[in-house]
Amino acid sequence: MKETEEVRELRGKILGMEMELNIISKDLEKFEIQLFNNLKIKKEIDENIAFLKKDRVTVSLLEYKKIKHQKELVEMRIKYYNKKIQPLKNILSYKEDFHKKEIERFYEIYRMQFKNNILEFSSDRKKA
Repeated sequence: MKETEEVRELRGKILGMEMELNIISKDLEKFEIQLFNNLKIKKEIDENIAFLKKDRVTVSLLEYKKIKHQKELVEMRIKYYNKKIQPLKNILSYKEDFHKKEIERFYEIYRMQFKNNILEFSSDRKKA
């Protein structure tokens, strides 16, 4: 049986959606990994700063300033990744819902294509 134009269009549209969802989910995963790594680095830097603030530790002022600067950079990266992750999660959720609806619509149209459509003409009703 020949495929209808609508089924072909939906199939192409769904394939495009799946590729887009794949790209967005990979981006989201990379951002989450980066966020996790930066949170670990921040924790280590905080521990280092706490250690350096103890009375019996001798440290150069330049090194202490360098560590503080690294902490500021890590905090900026954490803010950046947090700003990127939430919108991506929202977009991914919205697109997944839309993808599910399109899949359901595709299945419905695809099934209708193979259903036997019986046409009833007005002349046939008058005879019965």
